[in-house]
Amino acid sequence: MLRLDLAPRYRKPNSIKDLLAGHCLSPAQSHFSLFWGVNLDDNFTPKQIAFALRVSESSVKRWCDQGVIRTDRTLGGHRRIPLEYLLEFLETTNRRVVDPVAIGMEQLGSQLERISAKNLAPTAILAQFEQALLQGSEGECRRVISSWYSAHRGMASLADDLVCPVFRSIGRLWKSGEVDIYQERRGSEITLRLILELRRLLPEPKGLAPMAMGGTPGGDQYQLPSQLVEMVFREQGWRTAGLGSNIPFSSLLSAARKHMPKVFWLSISHIEETESFILEYADFVRRLPKGITLVLGGCAMSDDLRPRMEYAAYCDGMRQLASLAKTLRSGYESQALTG
Repeated sequence: MLRLDLAPRYRKPNSIKDLLAGHCLSPAQSHFSLFWGVNLDDNFTPKQIAFALRVSESSVKRWCDQGVIRTDRTLGGHRRIPLEYLLEFLETTNRRVVDPVAIGMEQLGSQLERISAKNLAPTAILAQFEQALLQGSEGECRRVISSWYSAHRGMASLADDLVCPVFRSIGRLWKSGEVDIYQERRGSEITLRLILELRRLLPEPKGLAPMAMGGTPGGDQYQLPSQLVEMVFREQGWRTAGLGSNIPFSSLLSAARKHMPKVFWLSISHIEETESFILEYADFVRRLPKGITLVLGGCAMSDDLRPRMEYAAYCDGMRQLASLAKTLRSGYESQALTG
C-alpha cells in the first residue's frame, strides 16, 4: 500500500489542494507547486460562473448564500468557487457550462502544450489518488481530478498521466494480493462518475461537428477506458455516442450501419479467447460500411495481436487520440464546407 512519506516536522496535508499547492512540504518537496505552473487557490468568481452558465450574477450569489453552491470566502469576504464545488453544483442541478471561455476553459485539451515525458506527475500526487480510490473516498478523488483537470485543461493528461498509471498500479497490487478486487471495481466506478461530471464543462458540439461512436467488444467489461475515449472526442468538438461495454460485434456493426459515424472506436482491454476474437473482428471489419474510420486502442492490443488486425489507426494513449481527433475533424469539416 503506497503512503505519502512526509518528514515528521511538517504537518500532514489536510487535502489534495494543500498537496498540489506545495503547502506543508519541505523546500525539497516544494517543486510540486512549481510543476503545476498555476495557483490552485485562484478560484472562480460569481461573475465568471454567471457568464459560464448564462445566468445572472445575482442568481449565482444567491445560490452561494443559500448553500446550493459550496463557496469559499477571501479574507475580504468575497465569494470564490473552486472547480470542485462547481462540478458538484452542475451534477446536483443537472446543469452544464454553456460558455467555457468565461472560466478559462476554451479549447479544452488542445490549447496547452503537451506535457513532455520528463514532466510526468509527481509520485506523491499519484499516491494520493491511489489511496483515495482504494479507500473509496469519492470526495478526495473529486478534489484530485478537478484540480488536475483545472491545471492541465484537458482529458488527455488526466487519462495518460493520472488515471492510467494509478489503475496500472492498483492492478499490480491486486495481482500480488495486497488489495481486494472490490477496491479496484469501486475505484473504477468512482472515477467513471467523476469523468461524467467533467463532461458538463464541455459545450454541446455545434454546426457540422462529425460523429464518433464506439465501445468495447463482447467479453470486455471495462467501461472506463471507453468513456475516456469518448471524452477526448468531445473535447475536440465531436458529437459522440458511447455504446457501453461488452457489446457483441454483431450489435456494434448494427449501430455503425444505422448511424454512419465518421469514426468508430473500439477500446480493447480484455480478450477472452484470441483466435475467436480475431475471426469475429475480421468479419466485423469486412462488413463495416465504407467511409467509417476505425480507431483502436486498449491494453489488450499486444504487439503480437496488432499485425493480425486491420484498422485505420491505433493509439497508444489519449494524447495520440486527441491529436488524431483534431486532425480528422479538421479534414471532415473542410470536406463538408467545400463539398
